[in-house]
Amino acid sequence: MPTVKLTARAVENIRPPQTGRTEYWDQSVSADASLPGSFGLRVTPNGAMTWVLMYRVENPANPTRKKQRRMTLGGYPAYSLAQARDQAREMLKLAGQGIDPVEARTEEKIAVASKQTVEDAVNLFIERHAKRHNRPSTAREVERVFNIYVLPRWAGRALSSITPAEVDELVEDRVAAGHGYMANRLLAHVRKFFNWCIERHWLTASPAAGLKSPAKEQARDRILSKDEIVTFWKGCDALGWPFGPVLKLLLVTGQRRDEVVRMRWSHLDLEEALWTLPKAETKSDRQHEVPLSPLAVQIIQAQPHTNEFVFTTTGKTPISGFSKVKVRLDNLSGLADWRFHDLRRTAATRMAGIGIAPHVIEKVLNHATGQISGVAAVYNRYAYREEKTAALAAWTRALEEIIGRGRDNVVALERIS
Repeated sequence: MPTVKLTARAVENIRPPQTGRTEYWDQSVSADASLPGSFGLRVTPNGAMTWVLMYRVENPANPTRKKQRRMTLGGYPAYSLAQARDQAREMLKLAGQGIDPVEARTEEKIAVASKQTVEDAVNLFIERHAKRHNRPSTAREVERVFNIYVLPRWAGRALSSITPAEVDELVEDRVAAGHGYMANRLLAHVRKFFNWCIERHWLTASPAAGLKSPAKEQARDRILSKDEIVTFWKGCDALGWPFGPVLKLLLVTGQRRDEVVRMRWSHLDLEEALWTLPKAETKSDRQHEVPLSPLAVQIIQAQPHTNEFVFTTTGKTPISGFSKVKVRLDNLSGLADWRFHDLRRTAATRMAGIGIAPHVIEKVLNHATGQISGVAAVYNRYAYREEKTAALAAWTRALEEIIGRGRDNVVALERIS
């Protein structure tokens, strides 16, 4: 660890080491007997340069021996030598007074955070964490959960004012409403949020710590019976545009709700009867081709082509508000104990029931079945187009028979392998 005379020019001329990291300690600070520590520049092989501070403070566990601490002040060139040196002197003066600069800086951050609202923190969490570290569909779901359940209660509250009892009440309200699955998801999102805030020294402890998932989750096996499919279809007719056609497509195509809702005209080739989802729009994070049956094409062609989104009421964004829509549909149809995702499971199960091979159904649903890359990935994608086309065509014929369409065109279904 060389001690050198750091100047602006000297810092500019420093080159990254071949291996390991090198620290250059500033002579002017090290030579000042009134400052109990050292200030320097850490350089790594990739060229990153960071101002660092090393000092000693009282050790409560061993009063006869001081403990050594290190802290970073910022990166170069964002922080100039003069700025970093001035801050180093201030921090070392605190250490000389028996105040640990690391703890002092943390307390300062917490003092600032005590004035921060939950809404401010949530917005930063969504932008800096949820959107950066998740698929777009997952990030949208995280944002939706906070907008529906968290912000209406706590938006204007100080972040540090939220108590464990309030987090427990937030989650238990979902359980009381019969939404155990959402209660578990809500707690998971809130716990992640508060832990993220702790990492930024906005909180010292999480009000969600120690809370356990309130509901025991079991894999759902709910599928709609034939009578329920008829009821559902008639309910969609009564529901009308734009939600009725969207929900019908969920059952006809077997795709995820978020994928159908965000369908764009640019993703469709109706002449080829093909819907191509870019990987940014899929849960599996890979491009997915969905062959469209004549019924699916008919539903899509009936939609007004006024915007990039097939289903929109604003002209700018996809439709939303499915919680209220489900209540309306339940009242119109009389269906009970079902979820939108059950439509996807119904399509898959009934495809299996008419002889579609399991691996073809997996391809239709775009389930992950292992990583394939290069030429093999291209071949794999196109090799299943015919199988997926046949599978969705067979399922549509079966569906039309159930809902009372195409009775005069019933054909024998052969196993598709």
